[in-house]
Amino acid sequence: MNCGNRHIAIVGAGASGLFLAKKLSEDKRFRITVFEKNRQIGAKLRASGGGKANIFNREIRPEHYNKPAFLAKLLQKYAPERLEQQFADWGLVTVSDSEGRVYPASQFSQTVVDVLNDLPENRVEIVTEHNIQHLEYQNGKWYVDDFPTAFDAIALASGSPAGMIPKNQRNYNSYLQRILLKTRTLEASLSGFKLAQYPKSLSGCRTKAIVSLYQSNKLIHKEFGEVTFKDEGVSGIVVMNLSAYYRRLPSRENCRLEFNLIYWDERFDAVDYLAKYGNAVGLLHPKLAALHQAKPFPVTALAFPIEDTYPMESAQVCHGGIDLSEVDENFAAKNHPGMYILGEMLDVDGVCGGYNLFFAFASAAVAAEHLLGTSDGR
Repeated sequence: MNCGNRHIAIVGAGASGLFLAKKLSEDKRFRITVFEKNRQIGAKLRASGGGKANIFNREIRPEHYNKPAFLAKLLQKYAPERLEQQFADWGLVTVSDSEGRVYPASQFSQTVVDVLNDLPENRVEIVTEHNIQHLEYQNGKWYVDDFPTAFDAIALASGSPAGMIPKNQRNYNSYLQRILLKTRTLEASLSGFKLAQYPKSLSGCRTKAIVSLYQSNKLIHKEFGEVTFKDEGVSGIVVMNLSAYYRRLPSRENCRLEFNLIYWDERFDAVDYLAKYGNAVGLLHPKLAALHQAKPFPVTALAFPIEDTYPMESAQVCHGGIDLSEVDENFAAKNHPGMYILGEMLDVDGVCGGYNLFFAFASAAVAAEHLLGTSDGR
């Protein structure tokens, strides 16, 4: 490698890590070493959006996240339009749908990984199958395990254990144990719900509904979308979004989901329909109609108490992580010189639709601008 003025270590070759490496590699002052514990880079990015990579959303607003005040400041610094322009500058052609979700025009997530991985070999090295055990800061430099190079700065971008099997969750990001950082317990978010008093006869049913999350008599949030009924609960994008709001509750006692199965017309008189026909055969999915026949329920408010979300291995992201008080507006660690903390490692989570990938990319972009000395540059 040709020598540069600053050598940067990046822990994790996911969305944040690859974006940061790509951005810094444009400046010849930097040499970058990316450490990735897996054999392949960008594993979660390749799986995102059902394999199509929903990279951001044009309608991002702070209230879509668990930390709206922090996101409001980030959006002032780095709006979705800036991310779109950056990807365009790198040659990624994108398309969007009617709900503002943005995808690569190829409709293939590997395209995004390939664009981010188009890096100058003389300035960027990616070290795969390296599961970091120890980080140390000495005399103004960062040291990674027994790697022979001392680094001027280090970016932590190794994500969270969301979507991992329990065996892999246990030691994930174990290198953080010796670094004093305030954290919040990691919990599954964007996952399905396990429900109490739930009839397994509904397993395999898929239907659209207006789904509401209640705590006692208080409506927390509601959305419309397709619901998939499983063996012990429900899933689907609308359900996963409600799980994000569920995780944000200080207490999760007395919570339930209600399904309005008459989603298409609030003026439709379901009571009159049932009185006229005597059953719900022509109204509901066959499994729901059979359940109604066996045990009648209000078709605009089919309710089940919530037991919990599905476990971490079923989650798309985590709720919790490194507390935001540990970083400044540039994602630089306040108490660890030369350290940056990015993306899903932080206690920030959004709903489905490109919000979490946007945060991963935007946090990396802001950190890159700070390292490059172009903060707030447009």
